[in-house]
Amino acid sequence: MAAMKKSDPGSALQQLKKDLSAGSVGTLYVFYGEEGYLKRYYLNRLKELCGGPFEAFNIVVLDGEQVTAQALTDAIDSVPMGSEKKLVIIRDYKLLQPTGDLKELLPQLLATLPEYVCLVFYFDALEFKPDKRLNLWKILESNGQVIEFAQSTAASLIPWIKRHFFELGKTIETPECEYLLFLCGSSMENLLTEIAKIAAGTPGERIDKGDIDALGSRVLEATVFELTDSLLEKQYGKGLLILRDLFDMKQEPVAILAAVTKQMQRLYGAKLAAGKGKGESEVAQLLGFKSAYPARRLLQSARRCSLDYLRYAQEACLETDLAMKSNLPDPQRSLELLLLRFAEAAR
Repeated sequence: MAAMKKSDPGSALQQLKKDLSAGSVGTLYVFYGEEGYLKRYYLNRLKELCGGPFEAFNIVVLDGEQVTAQALTDAIDSVPMGSEKKLVIIRDYKLLQPTGDLKELLPQLLATLPEYVCLVFYFDALEFKPDKRLNLWKILESNGQVIEFAQSTAASLIPWIKRHFFELGKTIETPECEYLLFLCGSSMENLLTEIAKIAAGTPGERIDKGDIDALGSRVLEATVFELTDSLLEKQYGKGLLILRDLFDMKQEPVAILAAVTKQMQRLYGAKLAAGKGKGESEVAQLLGFKSAYPARRLLQSARRCSLDYLRYAQEACLETDLAMKSNLPDPQRSLELLLLRFAEAAR
């Protein structure tokens, strides 16, 4: 079975797609990463292939706290009924930090899994951090597939968005797909909800930017774009209203400050890139955007301010962060004062 190679991102996921399309199921997988929709999709495909007529017997699920040497060996040793494979799913177990009897037993078990077993370590609430220094990691790579389900690129998400709108009787063009990704984020799980909501609330067949604005739910990053743009346009009252809307939405001040700081850093990077003649595609790649739309907006915003202003803005963000960590009584007030400092610097 092919192992994931760092030099070939996504190769393990492509191998999984190929294997499952051919009806081939391996003996060992690790599913982790932030894209919950894809993780569930491929776990369900494994369930379909392994379940058979006795699904209740052929699919065993153990949560992390339930995983003991006895529970795991019992699940692995019992053979499947009416199916070639038995699926054993271990959810949110500290795989690289086994304790008790499993500390010695787990490496041996993973290296000698019977062919009738498909063992999946599935990470959802618990974060999984690969560590290639560990012997257990080497066993995982040698005997199975370690698959990171990262958020997809715009190149793959745009056809997917169009297809889901089409299934709901709607059409949407590429620029509007890019705007949807900017406004609502690139999580497929969240996008499914937004697509259904926008399609249901749009009377016409075609989805346009106005429909997305009216019905889509903004992620924090998109709102902060609007916030910083209002400051650069010297619409300080609008910026303050946006900030207070974030407070009303129960966004944590620390998270808001982190997003504003990141946006100022991006603006600084875009300003430098523009000075060297770089275009939106290069800025998108540099800053890790899923599509060219936010890079285009960022370059437009960067043209309205100076490097000195952006340097000052980053220093002001740092000072505000230090003030919040000093246990000042009102972090919301600290953010409002930060916006006033931005306004004063712009003047």
